[in-house]
Amino acid sequence: MADISAEEAFLQSMKEAADAEAVQYEAEGANGKQTESTSSDEYDPAQAVPDIFSPNPAQDHLLSPGVVRQNSSLQSPDRPSSAATGNVSATGPQDQAAYDDDGRSQSRSMSDSSSSSSSPVNIQTSNVPFSMDVSTKSATEENSDLSDPQGFAGAEPQSSAVPFVNSTSDDAAKQAQSQTHVPEQSVSGIVLNGAVHAASDPPVSLSEAASEAQTQVAAETAPEHSTLQPSDRRAPAIGQQKAAPAVALPKARLPNDTIGILEDRIQEDPRGDVNAWLNLIDEYRNRGKLEDARATYERFFLVFPAAAEQWVAYMQMENDANNLAAKERIMGTTLQGLPNLRLWSTYLDHVRRRNDVTRDTTGQSRKTITDAYEAALEHIGIDKDSGYLWQEYIQFLKSRPGETGGQSWQGQQKMDQLREAYRKAIKVPTQATVPLWKEYDQFEMAMNKATGRKFLMEESADYVTARQSYIQVSNITRNLRRITLPSLPPALGFDGDREYAEQLDIWKQWIQWEKEDPLVFLKAGTESERQKWRNRVVFVYKQAVMAMRFWPEMWFEAANFCFENEMESVGSEFLMQGIDANPESCLLAFKRADRIELTTPNEESDDGVARRGVAVREPYDKVLDALYDLITKTKVREARELAKIEAEYGASGVEQPEGNKEDDDDNTDEEEVDNKEKRKAAQLEVVKAGTAMQITLLSKIITSAWIALMRAMRRVQGKGKVGDKVGGSRQIFTDARKRGRLLHEMYVASAMIEYHCYEPEAAKRIFERGLKLFPEEETFALEYIKHLMLTNDLINARVIFETVVNRLTSKPATLPKAKPLYAFFHDFESKYGELTQIIKLEKRMREHFPDDPTLSAFSRRFVQPGVDPTAIRPIISPAVQTRPKGMVVPDSSLPVQGSPTQRGGYQANSPKRAFPLDDSDNDNERPRKLARGESPLKGAAGRRLEQQKRGQQPQGTPQFDHALPQPPPPTLPHAVTHLLGGFTDPGLRFYEAGSTASNRELAVGTASLDGTSPSVASIRPAYAPADATASTIHAISAYDGNV
Repeated sequence: MADISAEEAFLQSMKEAADAEAVQYEAEGANGKQTESTSSDEYDPAQAVPDIFSPNPAQDHLLSPGVVRQNSSLQSPDRPSSAATGNVSATGPQDQAAYDDDGRSQSRSMSDSSSSSSSPVNIQTSNVPFSMDVSTKSATEENSDLSDPQGFAGAEPQSSAVPFVNSTSDDAAKQAQSQTHVPEQSVSGIVLNGAVHAASDPPVSLSEAASEAQTQVAAETAPEHSTLQPSDRRAPAIGQQKAAPAVALPKARLPNDTIGILEDRIQEDPRGDVNAWLNLIDEYRNRGKLEDARATYERFFLVFPAAAEQWVAYMQMENDANNLAAKERIMGTTLQGLPNLRLWSTYLDHVRRRNDVTRDTTGQSRKTITDAYEAALEHIGIDKDSGYLWQEYIQFLKSRPGETGGQSWQGQQKMDQLREAYRKAIKVPTQATVPLWKEYDQFEMAMNKATGRKFLMEESADYVTARQSYIQVSNITRNLRRITLPSLPPALGFDGDREYAEQLDIWKQWIQWEKEDPLVFLKAGTESERQKWRNRVVFVYKQAVMAMRFWPEMWFEAANFCFENEMESVGSEFLMQGIDANPESCLLAFKRADRIELTTPNEESDDGVARRGVAVREPYDKVLDALYDLITKTKVREARELAKIEAEYGASGVEQPEGNKEDDDDNTDEEEVDNKEKRKAAQLEVVKAGTAMQITLLSKIITSAWIALMRAMRRVQGKGKVGDKVGGSRQIFTDARKRGRLLHEMYVASAMIEYHCYEPEAAKRIFERGLKLFPEEETFALEYIKHLMLTNDLINARVIFETVVNRLTSKPATLPKAKPLYAFFHDFESKYGELTQIIKLEKRMREHFPDDPTLSAFSRRFVQPGVDPTAIRPIISPAVQTRPKGMVVPDSSLPVQGSPTQRGGYQANSPKRAFPLDDSDNDNERPRKLARGESPLKGAAGRRLEQQKRGQQPQGTPQFDHALPQPPPPTLPHAVTHLLGGFTDPGLRFYEAGSTASNRELAVGTASLDGTSPSVASIRPAYAPADATASTIHAISAYDGNV
């Protein structure tokens, strides 16, 4: 019954809040701007703090340039007060009522906030400790305020990057932190390892210092450092909004103030301006200020912890200063987490320097050096460029006392160590694989030729595989730049994007090559060999993330490979380091949260559920903090750029004419002033438009992150209860609305969760609230209409449609937004409405969108998924409609003028007739015959080909001189045949050439009446009819007047 009562109270509060809201839309103003009541019972983020909480980021430009709002109420994490939770911290039905309201606040003027009491707050963090005075307010004033996002006053996000991976030297790390500890920092000072540089420090305004202090407090209240419940993990309460001083431009630096200029550049862009870091360190070293250089190095490694070259330079600086203890501290901090050849080579040089084997009587120094080499080869011995390291190690083993292969134990031990080192080295694809194999061959043959051949045969297969693998990997990485000082990836379409993409592609090819197991570790089937394959892939991933540190996908792929291959701890380390390097990456944060949700046990108790929720929420909170800080930095950057433009045009003002001037000069001066104002306005507009686009994009990302967190908390804690330790999805929705920068998608997601999982009525209340906050957002209205249709509430769906469409079509600027609403409702009416309603709707669409064709609107009524029956044209005549292109069909019904009649319809493709004849009467227009080329088959070759053709013919086949046989002549009419039968004129007689008179007489005398005699057929004329009788043939075959 308790749950039912709480649910009823929740729904009742939602209804009361919705009924109490009075929304008055303005006819003019920014898109989506509205005026709501700001009483103590209602809260609208857009009206309370428009520069931070406006649901429409386009309203950000309405603020005065350079004004940054900041939170001046700092709350202790171990003393949760009602100011931190607002009215949400109350118990009973009021908790559920808070779920519907966007917060409780009262409008206060800026002058009221300036009169609030202030007290010094000492703030200290683990990275950069300092203290400063920050204006705070009393608890009474805080109780009536709303919660404020962390770091909304332009604070720089604190880097939480862990510089080293799997470090085994905790004492060295603590010593490094103690050496970089700074007890205090002034407002305009820069942390310099216990000292504050006063001559060249960049100016820092009080508002920026206060904002940085607030970010420090927010970092200390993270879940891993706090024991608060989920309900207490909300953003700190907003006090009276106090306007910070306008963002001032940095003080003009003198040209010789190199350090100050570099510090300004670092402060403005710590991750992007790498050259400023390196130049500042070089400047300190050149001036002999080693303490300042050390402090700068420590600050630098917080941003770039994997920059191995800079670690080596740092150690070299300490070595030059003969500060060997500091050098060893750096080595203990970096070596375990950075598999870099140059770093390990520096370590080996230091070990050999500190351990003199020439004076070693006990053998301890030699053992220390051997252990150092073995540790180095264990970490970086699989690198493709580590061949020289294997050679150095083998040469060091050869320098051991004793004769190799001798009878003494020293000689035998030396032989065993060398054989083991050679066998390991030749299996690694490096540039020294072939030289080491030759040395190994000589070594074995020198020891014992019989056993040497056996050992060489056993290792030859692995050597051949390693040699071929090195050739392959060398071809893949030919154009690879193996760097450890990363750079931010250029935006697509800007300078350097193609080069960056090429390097990224090479790294991916190398990783894929290692995954394909070129050294055939997986074929062995043993766990040790499989572990070797995993180590090689992970090693390449570590090399890749050094160079591509700011590419989140590389960290994601590395962690995912580890999770798929039973390397949970290594994968988690990849994710945490990737998040430290890319705190704004939702990809890594979501992956980390998923792993925590999968690996954390699900407990039934409320405390267990609360602990699991805190663990799952931690990655989401980090990425949200980073994104909100990025918006703040974007606003500060915009204010500085606007102030710079104002100062530039203010300094270059046109002098007003003095005394008596001619009218032409006055007009020229006025035109110049107008042109200058136009240029100034254009530059200001460009800056504002660019900032608005960036903030809009960041708002979309923030909304997506809140949605992902809300869904995750629903899986972990359910719907929860607002203000309780198990807040659930409703607590996330409440926190998100208080923090601001939300788009309409947040309200849609929350409403759909309520509808599908919990209470449909709560979903309706959320949609109603969202419609008041986003009155001109067509996408939200469309989702609301779909939801109403899903619940079969067609009446309200039509009402919402008409309300939103009328509002959008009333302004020319918002008219295009109404098109998707019209399209959706037209589709709905076409399926389920009346024809009269459809026609009316189409008429309205034509009035508002006259450029759209009428046919498309009509045809959309009949479109089905995958088929448009109004646009399909069926095939009626395949012969005509499906004829291939380029095919010429001759028309035989039309006679060709001037062409002889062909017999039997036969037409030969003669090469002399290049083109078909046409019906033209003009012979000159006909194409001339092409000159026939000389046949290549003349002479002996042609005769041989002709003999081959004749030889292939079957026996009894008559031989013809022509290639194609002539067709039989056409049959003459019967009347002609009868007429020709009575002719005896010698002029019409034909006979076969070569026949004699006696033969002809014999043939005629013996001819039968049926004409079937062979002799008659032999003298048949060429044109004689086929059915002619013997008498007919005799009559037409007369010769010389004799029969």
